[in-house]
Amino acid sequence: MKEILAQANGHNGPIAFGIKVDNDKMTNIEVKQHSETPAIFKQVFGKLKESILEEQSFEVDVVSGATVMSKAILESGKQAVNQAGVSLPTPKPKAKKVYKGHVDVAVIGGGEAGLVAACRALSLGKRVALVEKNGYLGGATILNGSNVTATGSKVAQKIFGDNNDSPDLLASDVARECLDTNTVEMTQLMAQNIGDAIDFISNFADLHYQKAQTQTPEHSVQRQVELPSSSSYELITKVADAFVKKGGKIFLDSRVEEMLYDEDKKPIGFIAQGHNKKVIVYADAIVLASGGYGANEKMRGQENQGINYYGPMTSTGDAFDFLKELDLKTQNLDWYKVYPHGVQTEPGRAKLTTYASKKATDMGAIYVNKLGQRIVNESDVYAKLRNAVLEQPEKIAYLVLDEKMWQEFYQLLVLHDFNEEEIAKYFALADKQPPLFVKGTLSEVATKAGINPQALVATVTRYNEFAKAGQDSEFGRSKEMLHVYEGDVFYLVEQRDRFATTLGGFSARTDLRLQTKDGHKIANLYGAGEVVAGANGHDSMPSMMNTWGISSGYIAGTNAAKLS
Repeated sequence: MKEILAQANGHNGPIAFGIKVDNDKMTNIEVKQHSETPAIFKQVFGKLKESILEEQSFEVDVVSGATVMSKAILESGKQAVNQAGVSLPTPKPKAKKVYKGHVDVAVIGGGEAGLVAACRALSLGKRVALVEKNGYLGGATILNGSNVTATGSKVAQKIFGDNNDSPDLLASDVARECLDTNTVEMTQLMAQNIGDAIDFISNFADLHYQKAQTQTPEHSVQRQVELPSSSSYELITKVADAFVKKGGKIFLDSRVEEMLYDEDKKPIGFIAQGHNKKVIVYADAIVLASGGYGANEKMRGQENQGINYYGPMTSTGDAFDFLKELDLKTQNLDWYKVYPHGVQTEPGRAKLTTYASKKATDMGAIYVNKLGQRIVNESDVYAKLRNAVLEQPEKIAYLVLDEKMWQEFYQLLVLHDFNEEEIAKYFALADKQPPLFVKGTLSEVATKAGINPQALVATVTRYNEFAKAGQDSEFGRSKEMLHVYEGDVFYLVEQRDRFATTLGGFSARTDLRLQTKDGHKIANLYGAGEVVAGANGHDSMPSMMNTWGISSGYIAGTNAAKLS
């Protein structure tokens, strides 16, 4: 038995792995190091590993939605075993597989909304199949946390007790925060059903929600919950595993290319294509949960120009093409959810720092601009922080941290989508490429960031005086959020606004059936998740996209099952 080491160039850095070989047979492949998005990498590497060991070859299909990463791993592995003199068998050509069948309910899209819809229909005794164009599950959800509201649920009652929350209060908060741009009946639908939806999926997939570590001020009461890992990967994997174990069928690497209709233009199924396979599904009811269109630059409006995208590059709005024949009604396709708390990792691309940034401001950190001036009450709602950053030159602000703040900030970066090597690289290359992460005295970090040192020193000095006095005379930050900076070592982290979520989409009625432009309901076509517009208006509060995904999936799955 020997181990051959290989290293691929991943999207975020090197991917090191070991290939264990015994008598020219590969017995295992183990990851040593990587900097990729964990929730995607775990699924992609796992699928590649399974194929490689089964075929005893690195000449296997790439994983859809992660082509670059897949090719890098396969090519580096092949090169490593060849250089080690290992003789592997030549893989046999594969015939294209064709899957064809009829189910009661078919779901298009394997993100949060699609999985919940599929589970709900399955729980009601229906035969259910789900197709996902990527070779892994999760959609846009896989890049987010598991933070969601639990209003009206037994889960919330157990966690928060009687805290005076209600569906009406949740709906009121949504309307207030989006400035009444929401579709009222869709918001009510979401608020009235999220409690039942959370209880359902918790029981179905054995999920154990707990109080979320972040309770954001947009919500008028504490109602946000999350899974123990805080990760949506836990949600996706547990829900998918439960669905399959209870009889559901999942087709990965299956992109819907064509809808099938009867003579009255009623959808009766679809054809999906993948690597060496074709999937033909006929269904009594179809749930569309194919996600948003943030990665489709042709569909982007003027509103989000110059703002970094941090969502999956596979969010391309495919449904707007394969359902074109139905001439479906849409609304607000130029609306996007723009968040603060991002760092630019490459031109036009960002990673979120929400958990870390929120923790830092809870500890008293401030935001400054290129002039070294504070720009906002750092503890206010996200929308005000976002807008303050958008008003700055180049739409950039800087988070100022002392050593104590940095340690907490750093730990949460590593916990959520960053790794130690990646962060070290940011510091090493801060003067050459974004994002900007710098350390030193206050004057030194200002100089490295191109900020006037005297102005930044004056700003921090003034803020410290506010903190000592317990009163922020500049922005009115609450006393409990005012903390004096300590020590002589400071960190400056660039912060940019970013978006992943699209808020426009298809129009639906309260049964979530999609409708044509002339108002005709499609009898058996339901929408769920990001592909359906209206519930959160022009500006969703924190946790509300997950709330919409889970509640709409639950409703669509229920109604599709009733129809079939």
